[in-house]
Amino acid sequence: MERYRPSAMRQQKSQTIPQEPNLVPIMNLFLTIIPMLMMMVVISQIALLALNFSQGEGGVTTGGGGGGGGPVTEKVEIHILGKNYAASTNFLGMEIREPGVATKNIPAINGFYDYPSLDKALQEIRSRKGDLNDITVLVHPDVLYGDLMKTIDLCKVHGFSQVHYSAPKVQYY
Repeated sequence: MERYRPSAMRQQKSQTIPQEPNLVPIMNLFLTIIPMLMMMVVISQIALLALNFSQGEGGVTTGGGGGGGGPVTEKVEIHILGKNYAASTNFLGMEIREPGVATKNIPAINGFYDYPSLDKALQEIRSRKGDLNDITVLVHPDVLYGDLMKTIDLCKVHGFSQVHYSAPKVQYY
């Protein structure tokens, strides 16, 4: 029986061809993590929207408690009407409602909301009511998030520092 030194025994093992690493598990991990991270970004953007804007209140507010009336706060509302609403009323677009002023309709052009006309309407409101800071955007359920953000951005550009958003009240008959 021939004896090998320990180092010689290691050298006599059969040499195997180096194998490529199995990348399938790491690829599966990335295919799971990337969509999850993208969803978290969207959720955090929605959470930031909820932090930056307060939910709209209902009605015109008059002074506080039991004695005397405070100043009346006028409430300007922009209604972004969705396609489901348009199917029942034949109107797709936006409505601007102010107390004491006729409702202004801004119809959509080729199925898209008319933001230049909304811009002009907001300029007109700002010129008439320079001290008004509150404006409410009412969004129907089928309006896209991007349309809501464009409307809120236009309001902010024209100096409305308190932009509230809300969903219209649903009435069942």
